[in-house]
Amino acid sequence: MIVEYANYFSKKGYKVTLWYNIQNTVFRLTPHISLKKIPLPTKIGTILFLLFRRFTSDFIIVDIIPLALAVSIRYKSHLIYFAQDYDESYYKNPVLKLLIRSLYFLCLKLFKIKTITVSKDLAKLFKDNYSADVSVVENGIHTQTFYPEPDEELLKLKGNRKAILILSRRDHRKGFDIAVKVINKLSAELRDQVEIWTCGEELREDVLRLRVRNFGWVNEEKLRKLLSSADIFLYPTRHEGFPLFPLEAMACGCLVVTTKAVPYAKNRENALVCNIERVDEIKEKLELILKDEKLGEAIKQGGFKTAREHSIENSFKEFEKLILDRYRFQFQQPSSSKDTLSNE
Repeated sequence: MIVEYANYFSKKGYKVTLWYNIQNTVFRLTPHISLKKIPLPTKIGTILFLLFRRFTSDFIIVDIIPLALAVSIRYKSHLIYFAQDYDESYYKNPVLKLLIRSLYFLCLKLFKIKTITVSKDLAKLFKDNYSADVSVVENGIHTQTFYPEPDEELLKLKGNRKAILILSRRDHRKGFDIAVKVINKLSAELRDQVEIWTCGEELREDVLRLRVRNFGWVNEEKLRKLLSSADIFLYPTRHEGFPLFPLEAMACGCLVVTTKAVPYAKNRENALVCNIERVDEIKEKLELILKDEKLGEAIKQGGFKTAREHSIENSFKEFEKLILDRYRFQFQQPSSSKDTLSNE
């Protein structure tokens, strides 16, 4: 979403600078954006750079809480923390979790940094725990990019089997380990009827007891074809702000099996929704959707409706209006500058 908003503002004529430490993305950046590399390597280098860099922008957007603290020391009046999730959920180590929680306390409760979250649930968490100055702009997707487009080669590849697509990404919060457990517990009679497709990191075939096809990190066009050709998107996540992947799956007509961590997922309306980390429950619902075509069709139609309600064009307008109207930064559009900061 950082890239999406940077592209949007730059196309409207604002001066946008994207500072980065590592540039390695499948997302397209418009040529109007000024890309500047942070001269100090690693995440610590990024934080040190922000502590001492002089910025002249009308406002600065950061999307990770340690960066918010670093920028706030000198530029609090120009700073917006764009929260796409609760950063504490990234870690299993209790010491790191306590450290991140302390940063939130400093930034949101003591310093009252202006915050935009991507979901109402995340905003409520920040308000309840930190009395944060927070507004909400829900994420959206490009409905002209994500729509049903089955690929003939992919359909031939899976043949008569059902394809279950998973995100192969070993972040603890994304629940990849749960997906592996669920798939390996599928009933024996289904194993010859199912194969696994992965996006992201390569998954060794010996990890699962099913046929595995790795597609790696893919661009939006390839992702649309994968989602349109797969039968089910399995996403047993532990924690989310407002994830795009399930929404993109819905837009492409791929049935979603996920957890209560996804705020817009409604059980038997647009997805099958399970309790977090309940492997047996997720397995049972996965088996159900593999067998019940009538239920699957009803969920698919509900997914189409949910996707249409979350167009990224609406997110763009709400984000810009919020900055201009509520935060009342003193600049003349569209000739002003916006710095977007990220550690990647």
